[in-house]
Amino acid sequence: MTGVFFLVGLFFAQVGTPTDSVVNRSLPEKSPGMAVLLSLLIPGGGQIYTQNYWKAVLIVPAEVGLGYFSYREHRLAQKALTAGDSVNCSRHQDRRNTFLFWTAGVIVFSMADAYVSAHMFGFDQQLRLSAGPGWLGVQMAVW
Repeated sequence: MTGVFFLVGLFFAQVGTPTDSVVNRSLPEKSPGMAVLLSLLIPGGGQIYTQNYWKAVLIVPAEVGLGYFSYREHRLAQKALTAGDSVNCSRHQDRRNTFLFWTAGVIVFSMADAYVSAHMFGFDQQLRLSAGPGWLGVQMAVW
């Protein structure tokens, strides 16, 4: 009698193995280190690497524009210094430092965003959340 249970158990174990019903889909991966490095070296590079193009459209002009204003204020400070105008030189140096501070802030933000986006890459392609009217009110689904 135990032999019959053994054979029936063996049959069901072979037919209904979990590997038969589970599809093993691996998520695409992006290297967080590469994303951070690209974001540091190229304005918006980490966002382009992680395929967040709309973020790159916002970050590139911010980094380039703030960098340009920093350079412009530096040149104006040098010009005021050669002219002997210490008041304007100090004013332009302060503005240059402020622009450099904001440029560094945008770069650090861009690097952090690229790092997180690289870790989360592929999740937005696998999970979807939908909400809408249903039979008994509001219906939510994750698929």
